[in-house]
Amino acid sequence: ILHLVFSTSELHVILTDRDHRLWMCAVRGSPAVFFLHLSPPHSVSVLIDWGYLRTTAEELRQTVLQQKDQILTDQRTIRELSGKLTESEGEIHLERMMVRDSPDSAPDGVHLLTVGTVDELEQAITQLKDRIDRLERSAGPDRRRGTDRPWGVEDLEEELERKVELLEKERKALRLEAAKHRQEIDQGISKLQHRISGLEEGVTMLSFPEGFRLSFPARTNYMFALMRHAVPKLRAFTVCLWLRPAAAGVGTPLSYAVAEQPNELVLLQDRSAPAELLINDKVAKLPLNFSRGSWQHVCVSWTQKGGAWQAYQGGKLRGEGHGLAPGHHIRPGGELVLGQEQDSLGGGFDSTQAFVGELSQVGLWDRVLSSAQVASLARCSRVTQGAVVLWSESKVQVYGGATKDPGEPCTNRLFAHYL
Repeated sequence: ILHLVFSTSELHVILTDRDHRLWMCAVRGSPAVFFLHLSPPHSVSVLIDWGYLRTTAEELRQTVLQQKDQILTDQRTIRELSGKLTESEGEIHLERMMVRDSPDSAPDGVHLLTVGTVDELEQAITQLKDRIDRLERSAGPDRRRGTDRPWGVEDLEEELERKVELLEKERKALRLEAAKHRQEIDQGISKLQHRISGLEEGVTMLSFPEGFRLSFPARTNYMFALMRHAVPKLRAFTVCLWLRPAAAGVGTPLSYAVAEQPNELVLLQDRSAPAELLINDKVAKLPLNFSRGSWQHVCVSWTQKGGAWQAYQGGKLRGEGHGLAPGHHIRPGGELVLGQEQDSLGGGFDSTQAFVGELSQVGLWDRVLSSAQVASLARCSRVTQGAVVLWSESKVQVYGGATKDPGEPCTNRLFAHYL
């Protein structure tokens, strides 16, 4: 009987004869072929292919290494599953885990976990791993079909499509309902605007031989007046008006907007803030002091030369400055609105910036008026030279509840209220 035991560098040949005697020979080196002779009565010749044995030994070594890597991988998997088990069952702190080694141990003798306990833990962890794998592969029973098979990718996609389809139907229904409500609201607003337009046309047909004034009784985002005058390109201007504020913070008596710039020319005063003049969205603080319930005459002038400006109240110069949008010109073709600040051309009103009170004798000139001309306007005189916008009943239209009322500050009946 021939036994071969080999490694990468040594070959052992073991022979057993009929009398069960062992004969062993160790061969070292790298001969391709060798012969082994035994004494009579038996002799054996052995022919060995050394290259084949080396290849076989290398394959066995690789197999051992792979098994070692697999053991390490299994150990890491066990540690990960132990962590998952700890997270799923909560934070359980094991301060001590001690068991008796055997029933014959001394009563006071305690030892760490026995080999059997470790095996049981490994089996429990392996079972937990299998359960986790099954849970991860399964999204739950397919109740739609009344079976207990796990959800597949196609099932999940089908369910997702069904949910999306339901959401789309609900969205369409909401859109239809919203469109219906919007149509009803638009119809109501249209009827209301038609009634207001009729009332405004009736007011427009009224004649005010003693002049007229505009009334803005509430702070809203829809009450305003529009001056139907074509404003040309202006390199300088003077704007004057009479106003009687009815609330703290004047708001916006006047705003002129163009498509490129809603704040092309604005006169306003926010609550607890000084009055401001805006040119092309550039700001200058005006030293004006408005009082509630009294008529006051205000004029503001500006020129593109150095951005110089002047502010008058009651016919007197209250302040002046420069550097306000120098080189700019007031662009033509815009909308001149009274009572609201425009955030877009002819709209975008904000109730917090609305004017509350009365306005009258609003005028715009294409030049900087002199101090004497401003003083004469404050005394109810007229300056027609260079006038671009004059106070005319037919050129002013009111909207949203603003009204035209008879009388103005310069009539005998109302002049007693002027400061």
